[in-house]
Amino acid sequence: MRKGFRVAMIGFLAAAATAWAVPAAWVADFTPSSWNPAVGDVVNFAACDSCLGSGSYTYDWDFNSDGVVDAATSSTLTACTFSTAGFYAVKLTERDAGGREETRSKGVLVGAIPAYGVREVIAEADGAVFVSITIVIGSTANAIGLMESIPSGWQVELVDTAGAMAKVNSETRTIEVGWLTQAAPGDQVVFTYRLYSNYSTQVTTLSGEVSGYVHGARFAAPVCGELAIP
Repeated sequence: MRKGFRVAMIGFLAAAATAWAVPAAWVADFTPSSWNPAVGDVVNFAACDSCLGSGSYTYDWDFNSDGVVDAATSSTLTACTFSTAGFYAVKLTERDAGGREETRSKGVLVGAIPAYGVREVIAEADGAVFVSITIVIGSTANAIGLMESIPSGWQVELVDTAGAMAKVNSETRTIEVGWLTQAAPGDQVVFTYRLYSNYSTQVTTLSGEVSGYVHGARFAAPVCGELAIP
């Protein structure tokens, strides 16, 4: 067993080799039971059933994106216990009966942190991409900030700054956001922006950081959730 997590299977069933009609489209997607679990908590991962076509699928889970499959199952459900604090890029690879595969990676932040962010991405009909980042406050904190990288090949439009001071830094290609009010436990804010494609070949990786101060000490953590434009 590799350091950092323990894997548990839920509802494992052997995959049946059956013929089936090719779906028009399907995508890999999943949701964890917590984006910010404590060390030692069991985190349940559920692959999106409604995102698939008919037929059988297999699911390979890599819980720290080291290229090694940590759980292989034909069930849409699995679980993992992270024994070390840190940021984990969890990768799901789904395969249909014809051997075609789709992947999805999302970030999970393990361990206590005063505030963390969760990114969601929605592809719009005109080719734009709508991005929302929900910042969840766990402890009283000051000067909550968000820095989000703008992927190469995309233009950005700020949609809702959630009461923050925000600007697009064209030199560093980042969105810089700061809230001046003190944040209290249980508070949540949702910051949103939209990406527009500049040209046909774009970088699709998404990255960002939530930061702030507690008793004068700065904390910072990567944004959880989507790590790329699907």
